[in-house]
Amino acid sequence: MNVQESKRMLRPCLVLCLCCAMAACGGGFRDYLADGTEPLPVLVASARPARATVPVPVTKHTVTDVSCGLNGRHGIQTEVLQRVNALRAAGAVCGATTYVAVAPLTWNSDLLKAAQGHSSDMAKNNYFSHNRPDGSTPAQRVRATGYRYTAVGENIAAGQPTVEKVVTKWIDSPGHCQNLMNPRFRNIGVACARNDATTYHLYWTMDLGGT
Repeated sequence: MNVQESKRMLRPCLVLCLCCAMAACGGGFRDYLADGTEPLPVLVASARPARATVPVPVTKHTVTDVSCGLNGRHGIQTEVLQRVNALRAAGAVCGATTYVAVAPLTWNSDLLKAAQGHSSDMAKNNYFSHNRPDGSTPAQRVRATGYRYTAVGENIAAGQPTVEKVVTKWIDSPGHCQNLMNPRFRNIGVACARNDATTYHLYWTMDLGGT
């Protein structure tokens, strides 16, 4: 085998390794009741709002321990809620769509349970997807907690070591940003799970719903 042939064989391996090292961000999931209900029309502002400014002071959390730093509502969950509601209060541009300000989200224990379960499952089984290997969907997992929704959505991400980085990743992704700004969503639950033996180490799930 000559040098050129060796380089051609090595190149795909290098690309694969680079992809594995990058943080991931799955496409935003949204679901509505199967009764003909349609999403509300997008409210278009007259001018492009500026990127939301997070109220100061904000306690920034870096994910360091095996539980991802989740310490109830006084841990990273508080920072997530603060950053997302700052965005909703300011309005946002999600891809090519401009959203006006919408009502803040409130924390929900059922959505938290669904988010914790999915992040833990991804971390335990080393995968990154809205659907579990057993085929269960975000909507099914949320219903299983007892949360009765008219609209439900999910954002996932992997590899981001801080709340600021993961929320910024979601804001910069049109589908995830639309979930954050959707006026039908009024409740939220967010969780992270860590397993350093997996591809991304950290697995984030945000479940959103409206009743």
